[in-house]
Amino acid sequence: MQSSSPSVIPDRASPEIVSEQYEIFVGTHCRDFFDTLPVMIFALNKHRQVVFANMAAVSFLGLTKVEEVLGKRPGEALSCVNAALSPGGCGTSRHCRKCGAARALLTAVEGAVGSGECKLLRRENEQLEGLDLNVNASPLCIGERQYVIFSVTDVSHEMRRRSMERIFFHDVLNLAGGISGLVELLVEEVPPGSGDMLPVLSSATRSLVDEILAQRELLAAESNELTVATEVVSTKSLLSILQRLYATSPAAQGQEIKLADAADEMVSTDRRLAQRVLGNMIKNALEAGLPGDSVALGCKIEGSSVCFTVHNRAYIPRDVQDSIFHRRFSTKSASRGLGTYSMLLLTERYLHGEVGFESDKSAGTTFYLRLPKRHECG
Repeated sequence: MQSSSPSVIPDRASPEIVSEQYEIFVGTHCRDFFDTLPVMIFALNKHRQVVFANMAAVSFLGLTKVEEVLGKRPGEALSCVNAALSPGGCGTSRHCRKCGAARALLTAVEGAVGSGECKLLRRENEQLEGLDLNVNASPLCIGERQYVIFSVTDVSHEMRRRSMERIFFHDVLNLAGGISGLVELLVEEVPPGSGDMLPVLSSATRSLVDEILAQRELLAAESNELTVATEVVSTKSLLSILQRLYATSPAAQGQEIKLADAADEMVSTDRRLAQRVLGNMIKNALEAGLPGDSVALGCKIEGSSVCFTVHNRAYIPRDVQDSIFHRRFSTKSASRGLGTYSMLLLTERYLHGEVGFESDKSAGTTFYLRLPKRHECG
């Protein structure tokens, strides 16, 4: 029977035992065979520690010798951000319960073949990176010892391209269709009061352009081609612009955007990217609300940093909270799911700041963007 949770993991084998198990693989033809394969192959012991890795895996990890990965668990080898959250390491935090790799490994440890998808966030050389992996785990017996052959295929580029295409065309076609409908009404007849539709048309047009720019910036950000242009910005002015911009957006649905407790501080940052991150927070807050609700924007000074906040009364369920910053994760549809991921990517990689949230059933949800007062290049 399969275990109910991947977080139950036995103790680790000693380095001496791991080295002995590695020598078993080196002394067989398995090594030569696995080294010819283009996919990443790891051999794991019953404690899910790496006792062998082929050259494709060693190269992907940026290492030069297989010995550098021996004894680690897969998430630790891949620098998963959740691998260090629990003293037990990879597979023991609450985030690991839904991990496709952990579930596949559990299945293989118990004697069957397991496979799945793994959306993994890792930090490599202090750089945040999202990976989409296809994993397969198969039990293998050598002598009297049981092992697991764990294969990993990186499909990040393919999934990124597909999700970008779906999201781009879904959002752009919806916006363009709305504009087309409004224009047709204006052309066919101009009844009394029809001028009230012009602001709506203007707002839809701005949203269309903004959506195209957002997709272009995210593509550039993931390929490290995005250029940062710093300037001195007023925090209160930045929030005021966003307040006016989104007050007339289709997402507002009769909601009010309030400017509350907004400190006015001059900061050196990329205005465009800061607006992009905060704009995504505001859009998410509006989409979670109902007519008559309000979204509160704020900013406070925290020593050498400033902290922007976007608050609404909706609560984010705990299981959603655990995956909210993953690429392609969305509670809305398969054609969504890059907004929160782009917040994290743009903030950490380009604004040198921090993004996060707090959600409580009674207090609601507050997303925050913490930025240094002075942006340091590099």
